[in-house]
Amino acid sequence: MAFGPIMRMPVGDMQIELAPLTRDVMKEFVRPGMQQHGVLKYLSQGVKVEEDEEEWYDIVRKDPTKLVWGIWAVESDQRTVIGTTSLESITRGHIHQATSGSLIFRKEYWGRGIASRIHMARTHYAFQHMGLHRVMSAVIHGNVASKRALEKSGYELVYVERNTHFTDGKMHHQDNLECLNPADPFWNQWWHGDRPTKRMVEARKRTIAAMQWASDNVTLP
Repeated sequence: MAFGPIMRMPVGDMQIELAPLTRDVMKEFVRPGMQQHGVLKYLSQGVKVEEDEEEWYDIVRKDPTKLVWGIWAVESDQRTVIGTTSLESITRGHIHQATSGSLIFRKEYWGRGIASRIHMARTHYAFQHMGLHRVMSAVIHGNVASKRALEKSGYELVYVERNTHFTDGKMHHQDNLECLNPADPFWNQWWHGDRPTKRMVEARKRTIAAMQWASDNVTLP
């Protein structure tokens, strides 16, 4: 695994491309992105330098439990790397599942609807092409935009973990969410006779809508 295939989608007046990273672009992550408190404050990691990002790249490239994409914004003739998205801790047993994550380190691209569309594309790939039953994610309290973007693609809160993160002078809790494959065979296998909660039924509808958007708008060359 290690890197996911190219996926392209429209977001507003630009094209977003998810594609494998190359080692030479890792320096783009460092300044100013991964050295800004505003970018890092909801992440469990410190300031990065170029050597850190290159080391991370070398580790990821060989990790069979990860599927990672670089995120590029394509505007006119300019292609700019703006972040990463991933499926990690991929396991295949009686239930196939993974944990998802995303980072947009260029703040000028925040608030433009990119994150939610990336989640939709990644969710579609996880369920339609990998056959996963469940994708999990976590959001630190205060990171409202990240939680909202996940919810748009069908993630729903499972439980709150208290006092997981300290930033801006106080403790923050963590929301742990999951997105379930809405296709009948996977959905039924997950619940196996239990009654889904009303919240999960509503989340299933959002996931179906998100996957339909991805089916209509995301291309895999």
